[in-house]
Formats: sequence, structure tokens, C-alpha cells
Amino acid sequence: MTTIKYILGICTFFLLIYSCKPSDYYYGEYLAKGEIYYPGRIDSLSIIPGNRRAKLRFRITTDPKVSVLKVALRNSLSPDQELLTFPIEQGEHGHIRIIELDNLVESTYTVNVYTATASGDSSRAVTASQFVYGQSYIKTLVNRTASSINKADPAQHYLLFASESNLPRQGTFYPMQYTEVKYLNTSGDSTTVKIMPYETAASLLNIASPSTIVYRTAYKPVATSLDYFYTDKKEFAYVK
Repeated sequence: MTTIKYILGICTFFLLIYSCKPSDYYYGEYLAKGEIYYPGRIDSLSIIPGNRRAKLRFRITTDPKVSVLKVALRNSLSPDQELLTFPIEQGEHGHIRIIELDNLVESTYTVNVYTATASGDSSRAVTASQFVYGQSYIKTLVNRTASSINKADPAQHYLLFASESNLPRQGTFYPMQYTEVKYLNTSGDSTTVKIMPYETAASLLNIASPSTIVYRTAYKPVATSLDYFYTDKKEFAYVK
């Protein structure tokens, strides 16, 4: 019985010692380092694509400590990453910022944007991806087909095009944007007429005779595209 009391006494002694450790014993090391500070991140990042170029659009954080933007840029054709830095000017905090990216290759780009302070603190990344278009996309585009010239009205002739099939309801985005028709008028000047995909006739008002009509069709791969992309030109002979 004495032995059991002795063992219980020893256990009680060590429990008392253990309980006397300060309350921050196990996390005091982290408190000593202070709370981790992450600068405010950018908001609403988007990549607006174009013809071998793009624009980054986002809202800068309102965090007044942030003074630098870091943009890590990578395309799907290369393992390399390009790091770009941009200063944040006085008064830009909380406002929309646009960064232009030129001389890109046709591929999918992934962008990671960080903010940083003068002391070197960096925010968590905000990421976006987007395909940037170029010659490969242009090669897929199909020009409209001019079929004949309507001369029913002696005062004004029309270049007629084949109707486009499977057109969506007007007001819905459609990659084909318009067809551009150029010709020389009777004054010797160049005249340009644009017709929408839903139209099948281009006016040839005051066209010179004989002359050559040149036309091409413009596309946008996405509604926000920075650029139009054009098919090769086609010619159509005109005689009054």
C-alpha cells in the first residue's frame, strides 16, 4: 500500500510541475515572431486577348502599404517564366489598372499577379489564364462568298453574297463581325462599305466601270478581343 501511495505522490509532483509552465509555452515562439502580414491582393483580374498581344485589367488593393506590382507571366509553349514589376503610383490604390503585354506568341498564357511593399512583404497570388490569338487562328477563318451583282436598279447596283447558315439571334455574340467591300467610285476615290453577317447585299453606289471589287471578312474570337482578325482578300470583276 505504501508503494502505491509513493507512486501516486511522484505522479502528482510531475503533474504540478507540468501545469506550472507558462500559458504561451507551446506557441510563444510564434508570438515572438509577430502576426504574419500579407499585403492586400488585387481584385477582378482578367486577361483581354488580341492579335499576339493582351491587356491585364484589375483593381489595385486599397492597402496603402503596397507600392509594387509583380506579374509572373508564362505561356503554354515554354517552361520559362517572365517576371515583370510595375510601381503603384500615388492615388492608384483602389482604382482600375491596365497593363499592356506586347510581342506575345500564340498560346495560352497564365498570369500570377502579386502586390508587394517597400519592405519586401508579398501578397498571395491572383491567377488568370487566357488564349492569345495569332496566325494559326487567322488560317481557320473563312471569307464570305460573293455570288453576283444585282443590276435591277440602274441607279445603284449591289454585290450579292451567299447567305450565312446557322446564324444566332441578332444581339448574340458571333465571331464573324462584318465583311468589308472596297471599290473605286466614278471620281476615282476608294469607297468602303461594310455589311453585317445577316446582310447579303453590299451597295456599289457610284462605282466606276470597269473596276475590281475587293472584299474580306473580319472576325473576333471573343467579344472582348482587342483586335479584328481578317481573312485573305478576294476580288470580283465589275462591268456596268
